[in-house]
Amino acid sequence: MDNINLYKKITLEIIQCLKDENLDDLDTLFDKRQSILTEEEDNKNFKASMIALGIVDLDKNIKDLLHQNIINTKIEIQKHKLSTITNNSYINSNQQKINIFNTKV
Repeated sequence: MDNINLYKKITLEIIQCLKDENLDDLDTLFDKRQSILTEEEDNKNFKASMIALGIVDLDKNIKDLLHQNIINTKIEIQKHKLSTITNNSYINSNQQKINIFNTKV
């Protein structure tokens, strides 16, 4: 029963990190959770306790928050790509204007 409480505590910490966008600590928290799962892999009572304590719903919440963070990251990448393309276009247009003065008459 001690492992189930520790698992729930770590799960709640993961949810809080995702809400606060503190992504640096997620790796260690997921590793701790995975080690508990490997210890209790064959324990049927552990699985039943997870369902009874509502940890499955917390896991779904983690999945939704991770999905939302992935979408936000993809949007940021698209904005950055657009900004890079715009900057390159601006630089190229300025170079073409400069080349006009360098041509022989």
